[in-house]
Amino acid sequence: MGVFSQASRNTLTGIVVDKDQHTVVSAYVHLFPDSAVTVTDTGGRFRFTDVPAGVHTLFCDALGYQGISLPLTLAGDRHVTLTLAVAANELEEVVVNSRRPPELHTATVSELKGRSLLQTRGASLGEALKQLPGLNSVQTGPSLSKPVIHGLHSNRVLLVNDGVRQQGQQWGSEHAPEIDPFVANRISVIKGAASVRYGSDAIAGVVLMTPDELPTARGIGGDVYLIGASNGRMGAASASLQGAFGKSLGGLSWRAQGTLKNAGNFRTPGYYLINTGLQEGDFSLALGYKWKGVRLNAYYSQYNNKLGIFSGAESGNLKELLSKFASAVPATPSYFSYKIDRSYQVVNHELVKASASYEPKKGGRLELTFGRQNDLRREYDSDLPYNNNPEILAKPQLSFRLITHTLELVYTQRSRKGFSGSCGLTGYTSGNVFEGIRYLIPNFRDYNGGAFAIERYQLKKVMFEAGLRYDYRWLRVYRRDPVSLQAYHSTFDYNNVTGTVGATYRYNGHFNVSVNTGTAWRAPSINELYINGIHFSDASYQIGDSSLRSERALNTSLSLGYTGARLRMNVDVYYNVLRNYIYETPLANPVTTIGGTFPAFLYTQDNVNIKGLDASLEFDVLKHLTFQSKATLVRGFNETIHDHLIYMPCDRYENGLTYQLPGMAGVQSPYVSVENVSVLKQTRVPPNIDYVPPPGGYSLFHVNAGFVLPVKQHRLDVNLAVNNVANVAYRDYLNHFRYYADEIGRNFTIRLKYSF
Repeated sequence: MGVFSQASRNTLTGIVVDKDQHTVVSAYVHLFPDSAVTVTDTGGRFRFTDVPAGVHTLFCDALGYQGISLPLTLAGDRHVTLTLAVAANELEEVVVNSRRPPELHTATVSELKGRSLLQTRGASLGEALKQLPGLNSVQTGPSLSKPVIHGLHSNRVLLVNDGVRQQGQQWGSEHAPEIDPFVANRISVIKGAASVRYGSDAIAGVVLMTPDELPTARGIGGDVYLIGASNGRMGAASASLQGAFGKSLGGLSWRAQGTLKNAGNFRTPGYYLINTGLQEGDFSLALGYKWKGVRLNAYYSQYNNKLGIFSGAESGNLKELLSKFASAVPATPSYFSYKIDRSYQVVNHELVKASASYEPKKGGRLELTFGRQNDLRREYDSDLPYNNNPEILAKPQLSFRLITHTLELVYTQRSRKGFSGSCGLTGYTSGNVFEGIRYLIPNFRDYNGGAFAIERYQLKKVMFEAGLRYDYRWLRVYRRDPVSLQAYHSTFDYNNVTGTVGATYRYNGHFNVSVNTGTAWRAPSINELYINGIHFSDASYQIGDSSLRSERALNTSLSLGYTGARLRMNVDVYYNVLRNYIYETPLANPVTTIGGTFPAFLYTQDNVNIKGLDASLEFDVLKHLTFQSKATLVRGFNETIHDHLIYMPCDRYENGLTYQLPGMAGVQSPYVSVENVSVLKQTRVPPNIDYVPPPGGYSLFHVNAGFVLPVKQHRLDVNLAVNNVANVAYRDYLNHFRYYADEIGRNFTIRLKYSF
């Protein structure tokens, strides 16, 4: 039992992880002989205070894992790491797809968390999500990207930031999400139609950015990230500090978080990409109060980004543009600099969130969430107006301000006799003000409302799910006649019903199968309807079509999973039928304006279908050696023209080995991994439709290594990575700037995470 000195009271903290260093949430941690117990938070952390010095025993268990017992002697504050092994008789709870959100049990879900999330820190959200099977990114240059799910992106991928639907200038592939990835401790991706729970636009899926729960135990803790990369000489730092009050302020908790990031010109294997630097500064504040079954939360965040646009994408005339299409190396100078010149874009996004929830003792939950977002995007072109007024010369050529208010009321019923589910009302309104020197899109006002209900029934090993939703959208566009200058407006009404049905079957603790069919719809966005002009961000001329109709999708997916002692695998197949699919098609000839010559694209719509396969596998070759493999295949077909669908992701294969070394000299969980990423050439494209044929395929090698180092009662995670080890020169089909330049070359990165 031990002998204790009551004069010495200590703090015992720790983190619970699995063998892959993924944090284990909701694990029970018992401290003996005190008989104290706590539950790990969403970061896998636990904390005991006022622990007497002496001999103790920690016991930890969690659903799906074997319990672990750890004797320890306390002579001061201490931090420990508990590593849980999978329980052989409870493997049905440990699936390759990770934990499924309660709203969509039969949908296909993947997650980034723990070590896999750490290995993406410093990258954009689009690049980070490429680590998951079935996801790609569409890019404009080296640092501007957004996620692609099953061949679809932009307004078809819904982003939910801490429970609030992200609203920003998502007009095309060149407008990346205005979110700091450091705010999330876990990033979940629901693949497939998810409109029933999350509303219209979720045709491809949903990305959930989930931060840690605010702490409830008294004390202060946090994380500090330091990241450095050789390519672009990028440096990033992010820190969060959180705590909870005690005594008279018991139940009150808080968090403060901030990120700084800076990079200069990125480098391909042969040359620098001029004017591709970036500067970013973000911060967020959170405050929460918990009393019995009542929870109140307030949240505020800012995202501020300045991003240079590659100078080699601009052309003064048709001859120069065609020369750039044909050249293997851009004619721009090649040097490094942190300076950002025109053309560039500045993005400022502000979010205010307030929520209140009530959980009665009998179960269930009622939650009301309000959000206000202010999104300002300014684009500065290198082609200045003919004017000597310095105030006019300093103004952006394009300026958009989008203000959005969202409100959601959701009731989650308590589980009773196998039934569970949720229902709710959602609504949001947004308005855009355009103030640029040059015209691109008109001002508009947008109102949206919806109601949904989802019900699930658990019958032994089978879970059934069904859901229904109705949405209405009212859009008014304000314009001015170009001849008479008289103001007028156009009004659009959209409404639709969406539904989902599915089932999940778990067999013998190792095998599971899920099938889901869901419908989704999306009204055309303002740029697809009315854009007409030069879009500086991707150096193109874009033309909208005000006669476009709403998209309608029917997506069916089948997921098969197996979890064994040495083998873990998952296969997802899907078939998505889209009616009135809206996309950009290149015009036969570029457009020449007073500002130069640009590739031209027209928004049009056709009936299409997209099908594909996502597969992932892990096999423990030896006790400490694991083989990983992932494959992503997408096939798009345009039924209207009876040919392939343009701008579909290439076939992507990833294979690697991870060796988990035994701990030594105080170093915990050391590992090293080698991965090969092979992307095939896209041959399934309509002939002679694009300005430049699809580039060739490529094969890259990446290396990752890392370890955990206990620092007194704290923890230091270290990750070292080398991407594109062989410095291969290549171009990616989904990068709009593949017309002009290669992708970036070799990149050394070090990531440090200090948790306290």
